[in-house]
Amino acid sequence: MHIVSVDEMRLLETRAAEEYGLTSPILMENAGKSAAEILARYIAEKDSQHRSIDTIEFLVLVGPGNNGGDGMVMARYLAQWGGHISSFRWREQQLTIHGEPVAAGDVPTRLEEVVKRCDYVLDALLGTGRSRPLPDSMRSLLGRVGQERQKRDTLRIIAVDLPTGMNADTGEVDPGTIAGDITITLACPKQGFFFFPGRDYMGELYVGDIGLPAELESNLHSEMLTAELIYTLLPHRPLNSNKGTFGKVMLYCGSPPYPGSAFLAGNAAGRSGAGLVTLAVTQQMLPIYASAFHEGTFSLLPEEAAGSFERASSIMKSLEGYRALLIGPGLGQSPYTREVILELLESLRALPDEERPQLVIDADGLNNLSALELWWTLLPKGTVITPHPGEMGRLCHGLKVSGGEIDRLELARRKAEQWQVTLVLKGACTIIIEPGGRTRINWQANPALASAGTGDVLAGMIAGLLAQRVRPFDAASAAVYLHTAASELVSAEIGETGLLASDLLAQIPRAISKLRAGGNPDE
Repeated sequence: MHIVSVDEMRLLETRAAEEYGLTSPILMENAGKSAAEILARYIAEKDSQHRSIDTIEFLVLVGPGNNGGDGMVMARYLAQWGGHISSFRWREQQLTIHGEPVAAGDVPTRLEEVVKRCDYVLDALLGTGRSRPLPDSMRSLLGRVGQERQKRDTLRIIAVDLPTGMNADTGEVDPGTIAGDITITLACPKQGFFFFPGRDYMGELYVGDIGLPAELESNLHSEMLTAELIYTLLPHRPLNSNKGTFGKVMLYCGSPPYPGSAFLAGNAAGRSGAGLVTLAVTQQMLPIYASAFHEGTFSLLPEEAAGSFERASSIMKSLEGYRALLIGPGLGQSPYTREVILELLESLRALPDEERPQLVIDADGLNNLSALELWWTLLPKGTVITPHPGEMGRLCHGLKVSGGEIDRLELARRKAEQWQVTLVLKGACTIIIEPGGRTRINWQANPALASAGTGDVLAGMIAGLLAQRVRPFDAASAAVYLHTAASELVSAEIGETGLLASDLLAQIPRAISKLRAGGNPDE
């Protein structure tokens, strides 16, 4: 499912009219009907209070543009299906209740009555064209609806295409914007949906089909992670398999202060389906890992006194036959560790493409590299890096990454191209970008993941999927989606507070199994 900017959406609509004869009235009819059908399904499946449209009082807030037109088409279909419709045209200040116009002098009083008794408010005031602050009268109208929802938690607000006052490109919102319980967007999700604060105003997201030919979207480069997409990326598991079929993962992770990082990443790689996981550890650390990581194997490393070259050489000798290597979680930062990483990168670059394991660098692997100028020139082809905003800032040598969300996306696109890496920029809505600009963004956001070690789990999952011959961009995409899905399974049991990274591990295969069982829309 593609994600569009405002300009891209306008171009799609222009081309639809010019090349296919799909004029604005046709698209509006398609949009309104599709949105009404989605709302009807939502009511039947999720509104335990009503279940049936003919028991519901709807108030449609109608704006002056195409968004208002979409809302009116929705209202017509809902009325045909038995809904009780009142509509308020904001520009004209005209109110119609159940098909009967209200006298101008009575509008304020009668509108107040409708607001107090309605079950659903359809926000069709402004769509993607909004670029200026909302007029005071529109803010006042939305504010009154918001006040009523605070009094009645049964009142549902449905945003048509997007909440009024939200910038569809940046996710910025007007002070008058009210959050939707659900957003029924039209044709494609808009870029701003994935940025904060807008993401907080969306509620549940549904996408209405307005009849655009699929070939019009062939030049779009951004996608939303969906179950249907991730289903197609999962590796096949043939019956005549052995552990070699699903690949081997080597981890150079962990250190005395941070032993848990290697444990989390290694288990995540195995839980993601890798056939064998090996931790490269020193004799000093072996008892710690051997007592906890029962399914893994171990490659013994020389102690630090032997020198960085010897340690890197030991890892490289053990790497024969391995398809993925993860460097970084819990390694710590020191000149010695940095030298080992540099030796490893040099040796990896020297290998032929067909012999080189796919590389993932996370956490302290990135922090050690960030101390170097032009660090990206040291990376082998196909590397995946997984920074959080702080690490991204260090990789950019002090550039602030926690500013505007649109700047975060554009920065990630530039840097993925400059660095020639698959870039996983972690956040509430994680961004995955490969060289060339192809982008995927995770819609699902779970605050339970704001916990130490969850990034180590994600890095291990990516490595585990790479070992199964999933290409880097797809492995990163699938891991990000499944990582969030696993967290939601945990949250369903314990809530959003208190999730530990280790809680995710057992849920990874459950998330995969659930996706395989229901992720294919054709089954």
